[in-house]
Amino acid sequence: MAPTLRTVVRRLPLKLAVLAGHDALDSQVRWVAVSELEDPTPFLEGGELVLTTGMRLGETNAAPYVGRLVARKVTGLGFGVGLGHEEIPAGLVEAAALAGLPLIEVPRDTPFVAISKLVSDLIAAEQYEEISRAFAAQGRLTRAA
Repeated sequence: MAPTLRTVVRRLPLKLAVLAGHDALDSQVRWVAVSELEDPTPFLEGGELVLTTGMRLGETNAAPYVGRLVARKVTGLGFGVGLGHEEIPAGLVEAAALAGLPLIEVPRDTPFVAISKLVSDLIAAEQYEEISRAFAAQGRLTRAA
């Protein structure tokens, strides 16, 4: 089972803040995708935490952008502030809130790669745990036989 968005957000060193979509934080993050495309959905499978600095996002195209992400069933949107935007555009916050899409503010000093590594490590740990449980069960079955 993949980690939840709540698990990712709670990691203190990342200093992430949830601005919208609090009710959907228990959704699983299957992977992290970084994109500055106006429409990244052709490159997504669903279940991703999409990270962007919003280079192509403003008040006028925020709602359609969020709509495309929701239709593709992404888990959440992380928005890096301090590069293209000093703060997340209000229209994006409003669109995410209306759609129930978790919108996460990523501070300037939190590199996207740190979020990607965290999610990858959590997924790997879960897979290791599953394999360990399977080996333990196999050992019990062998002893019982």
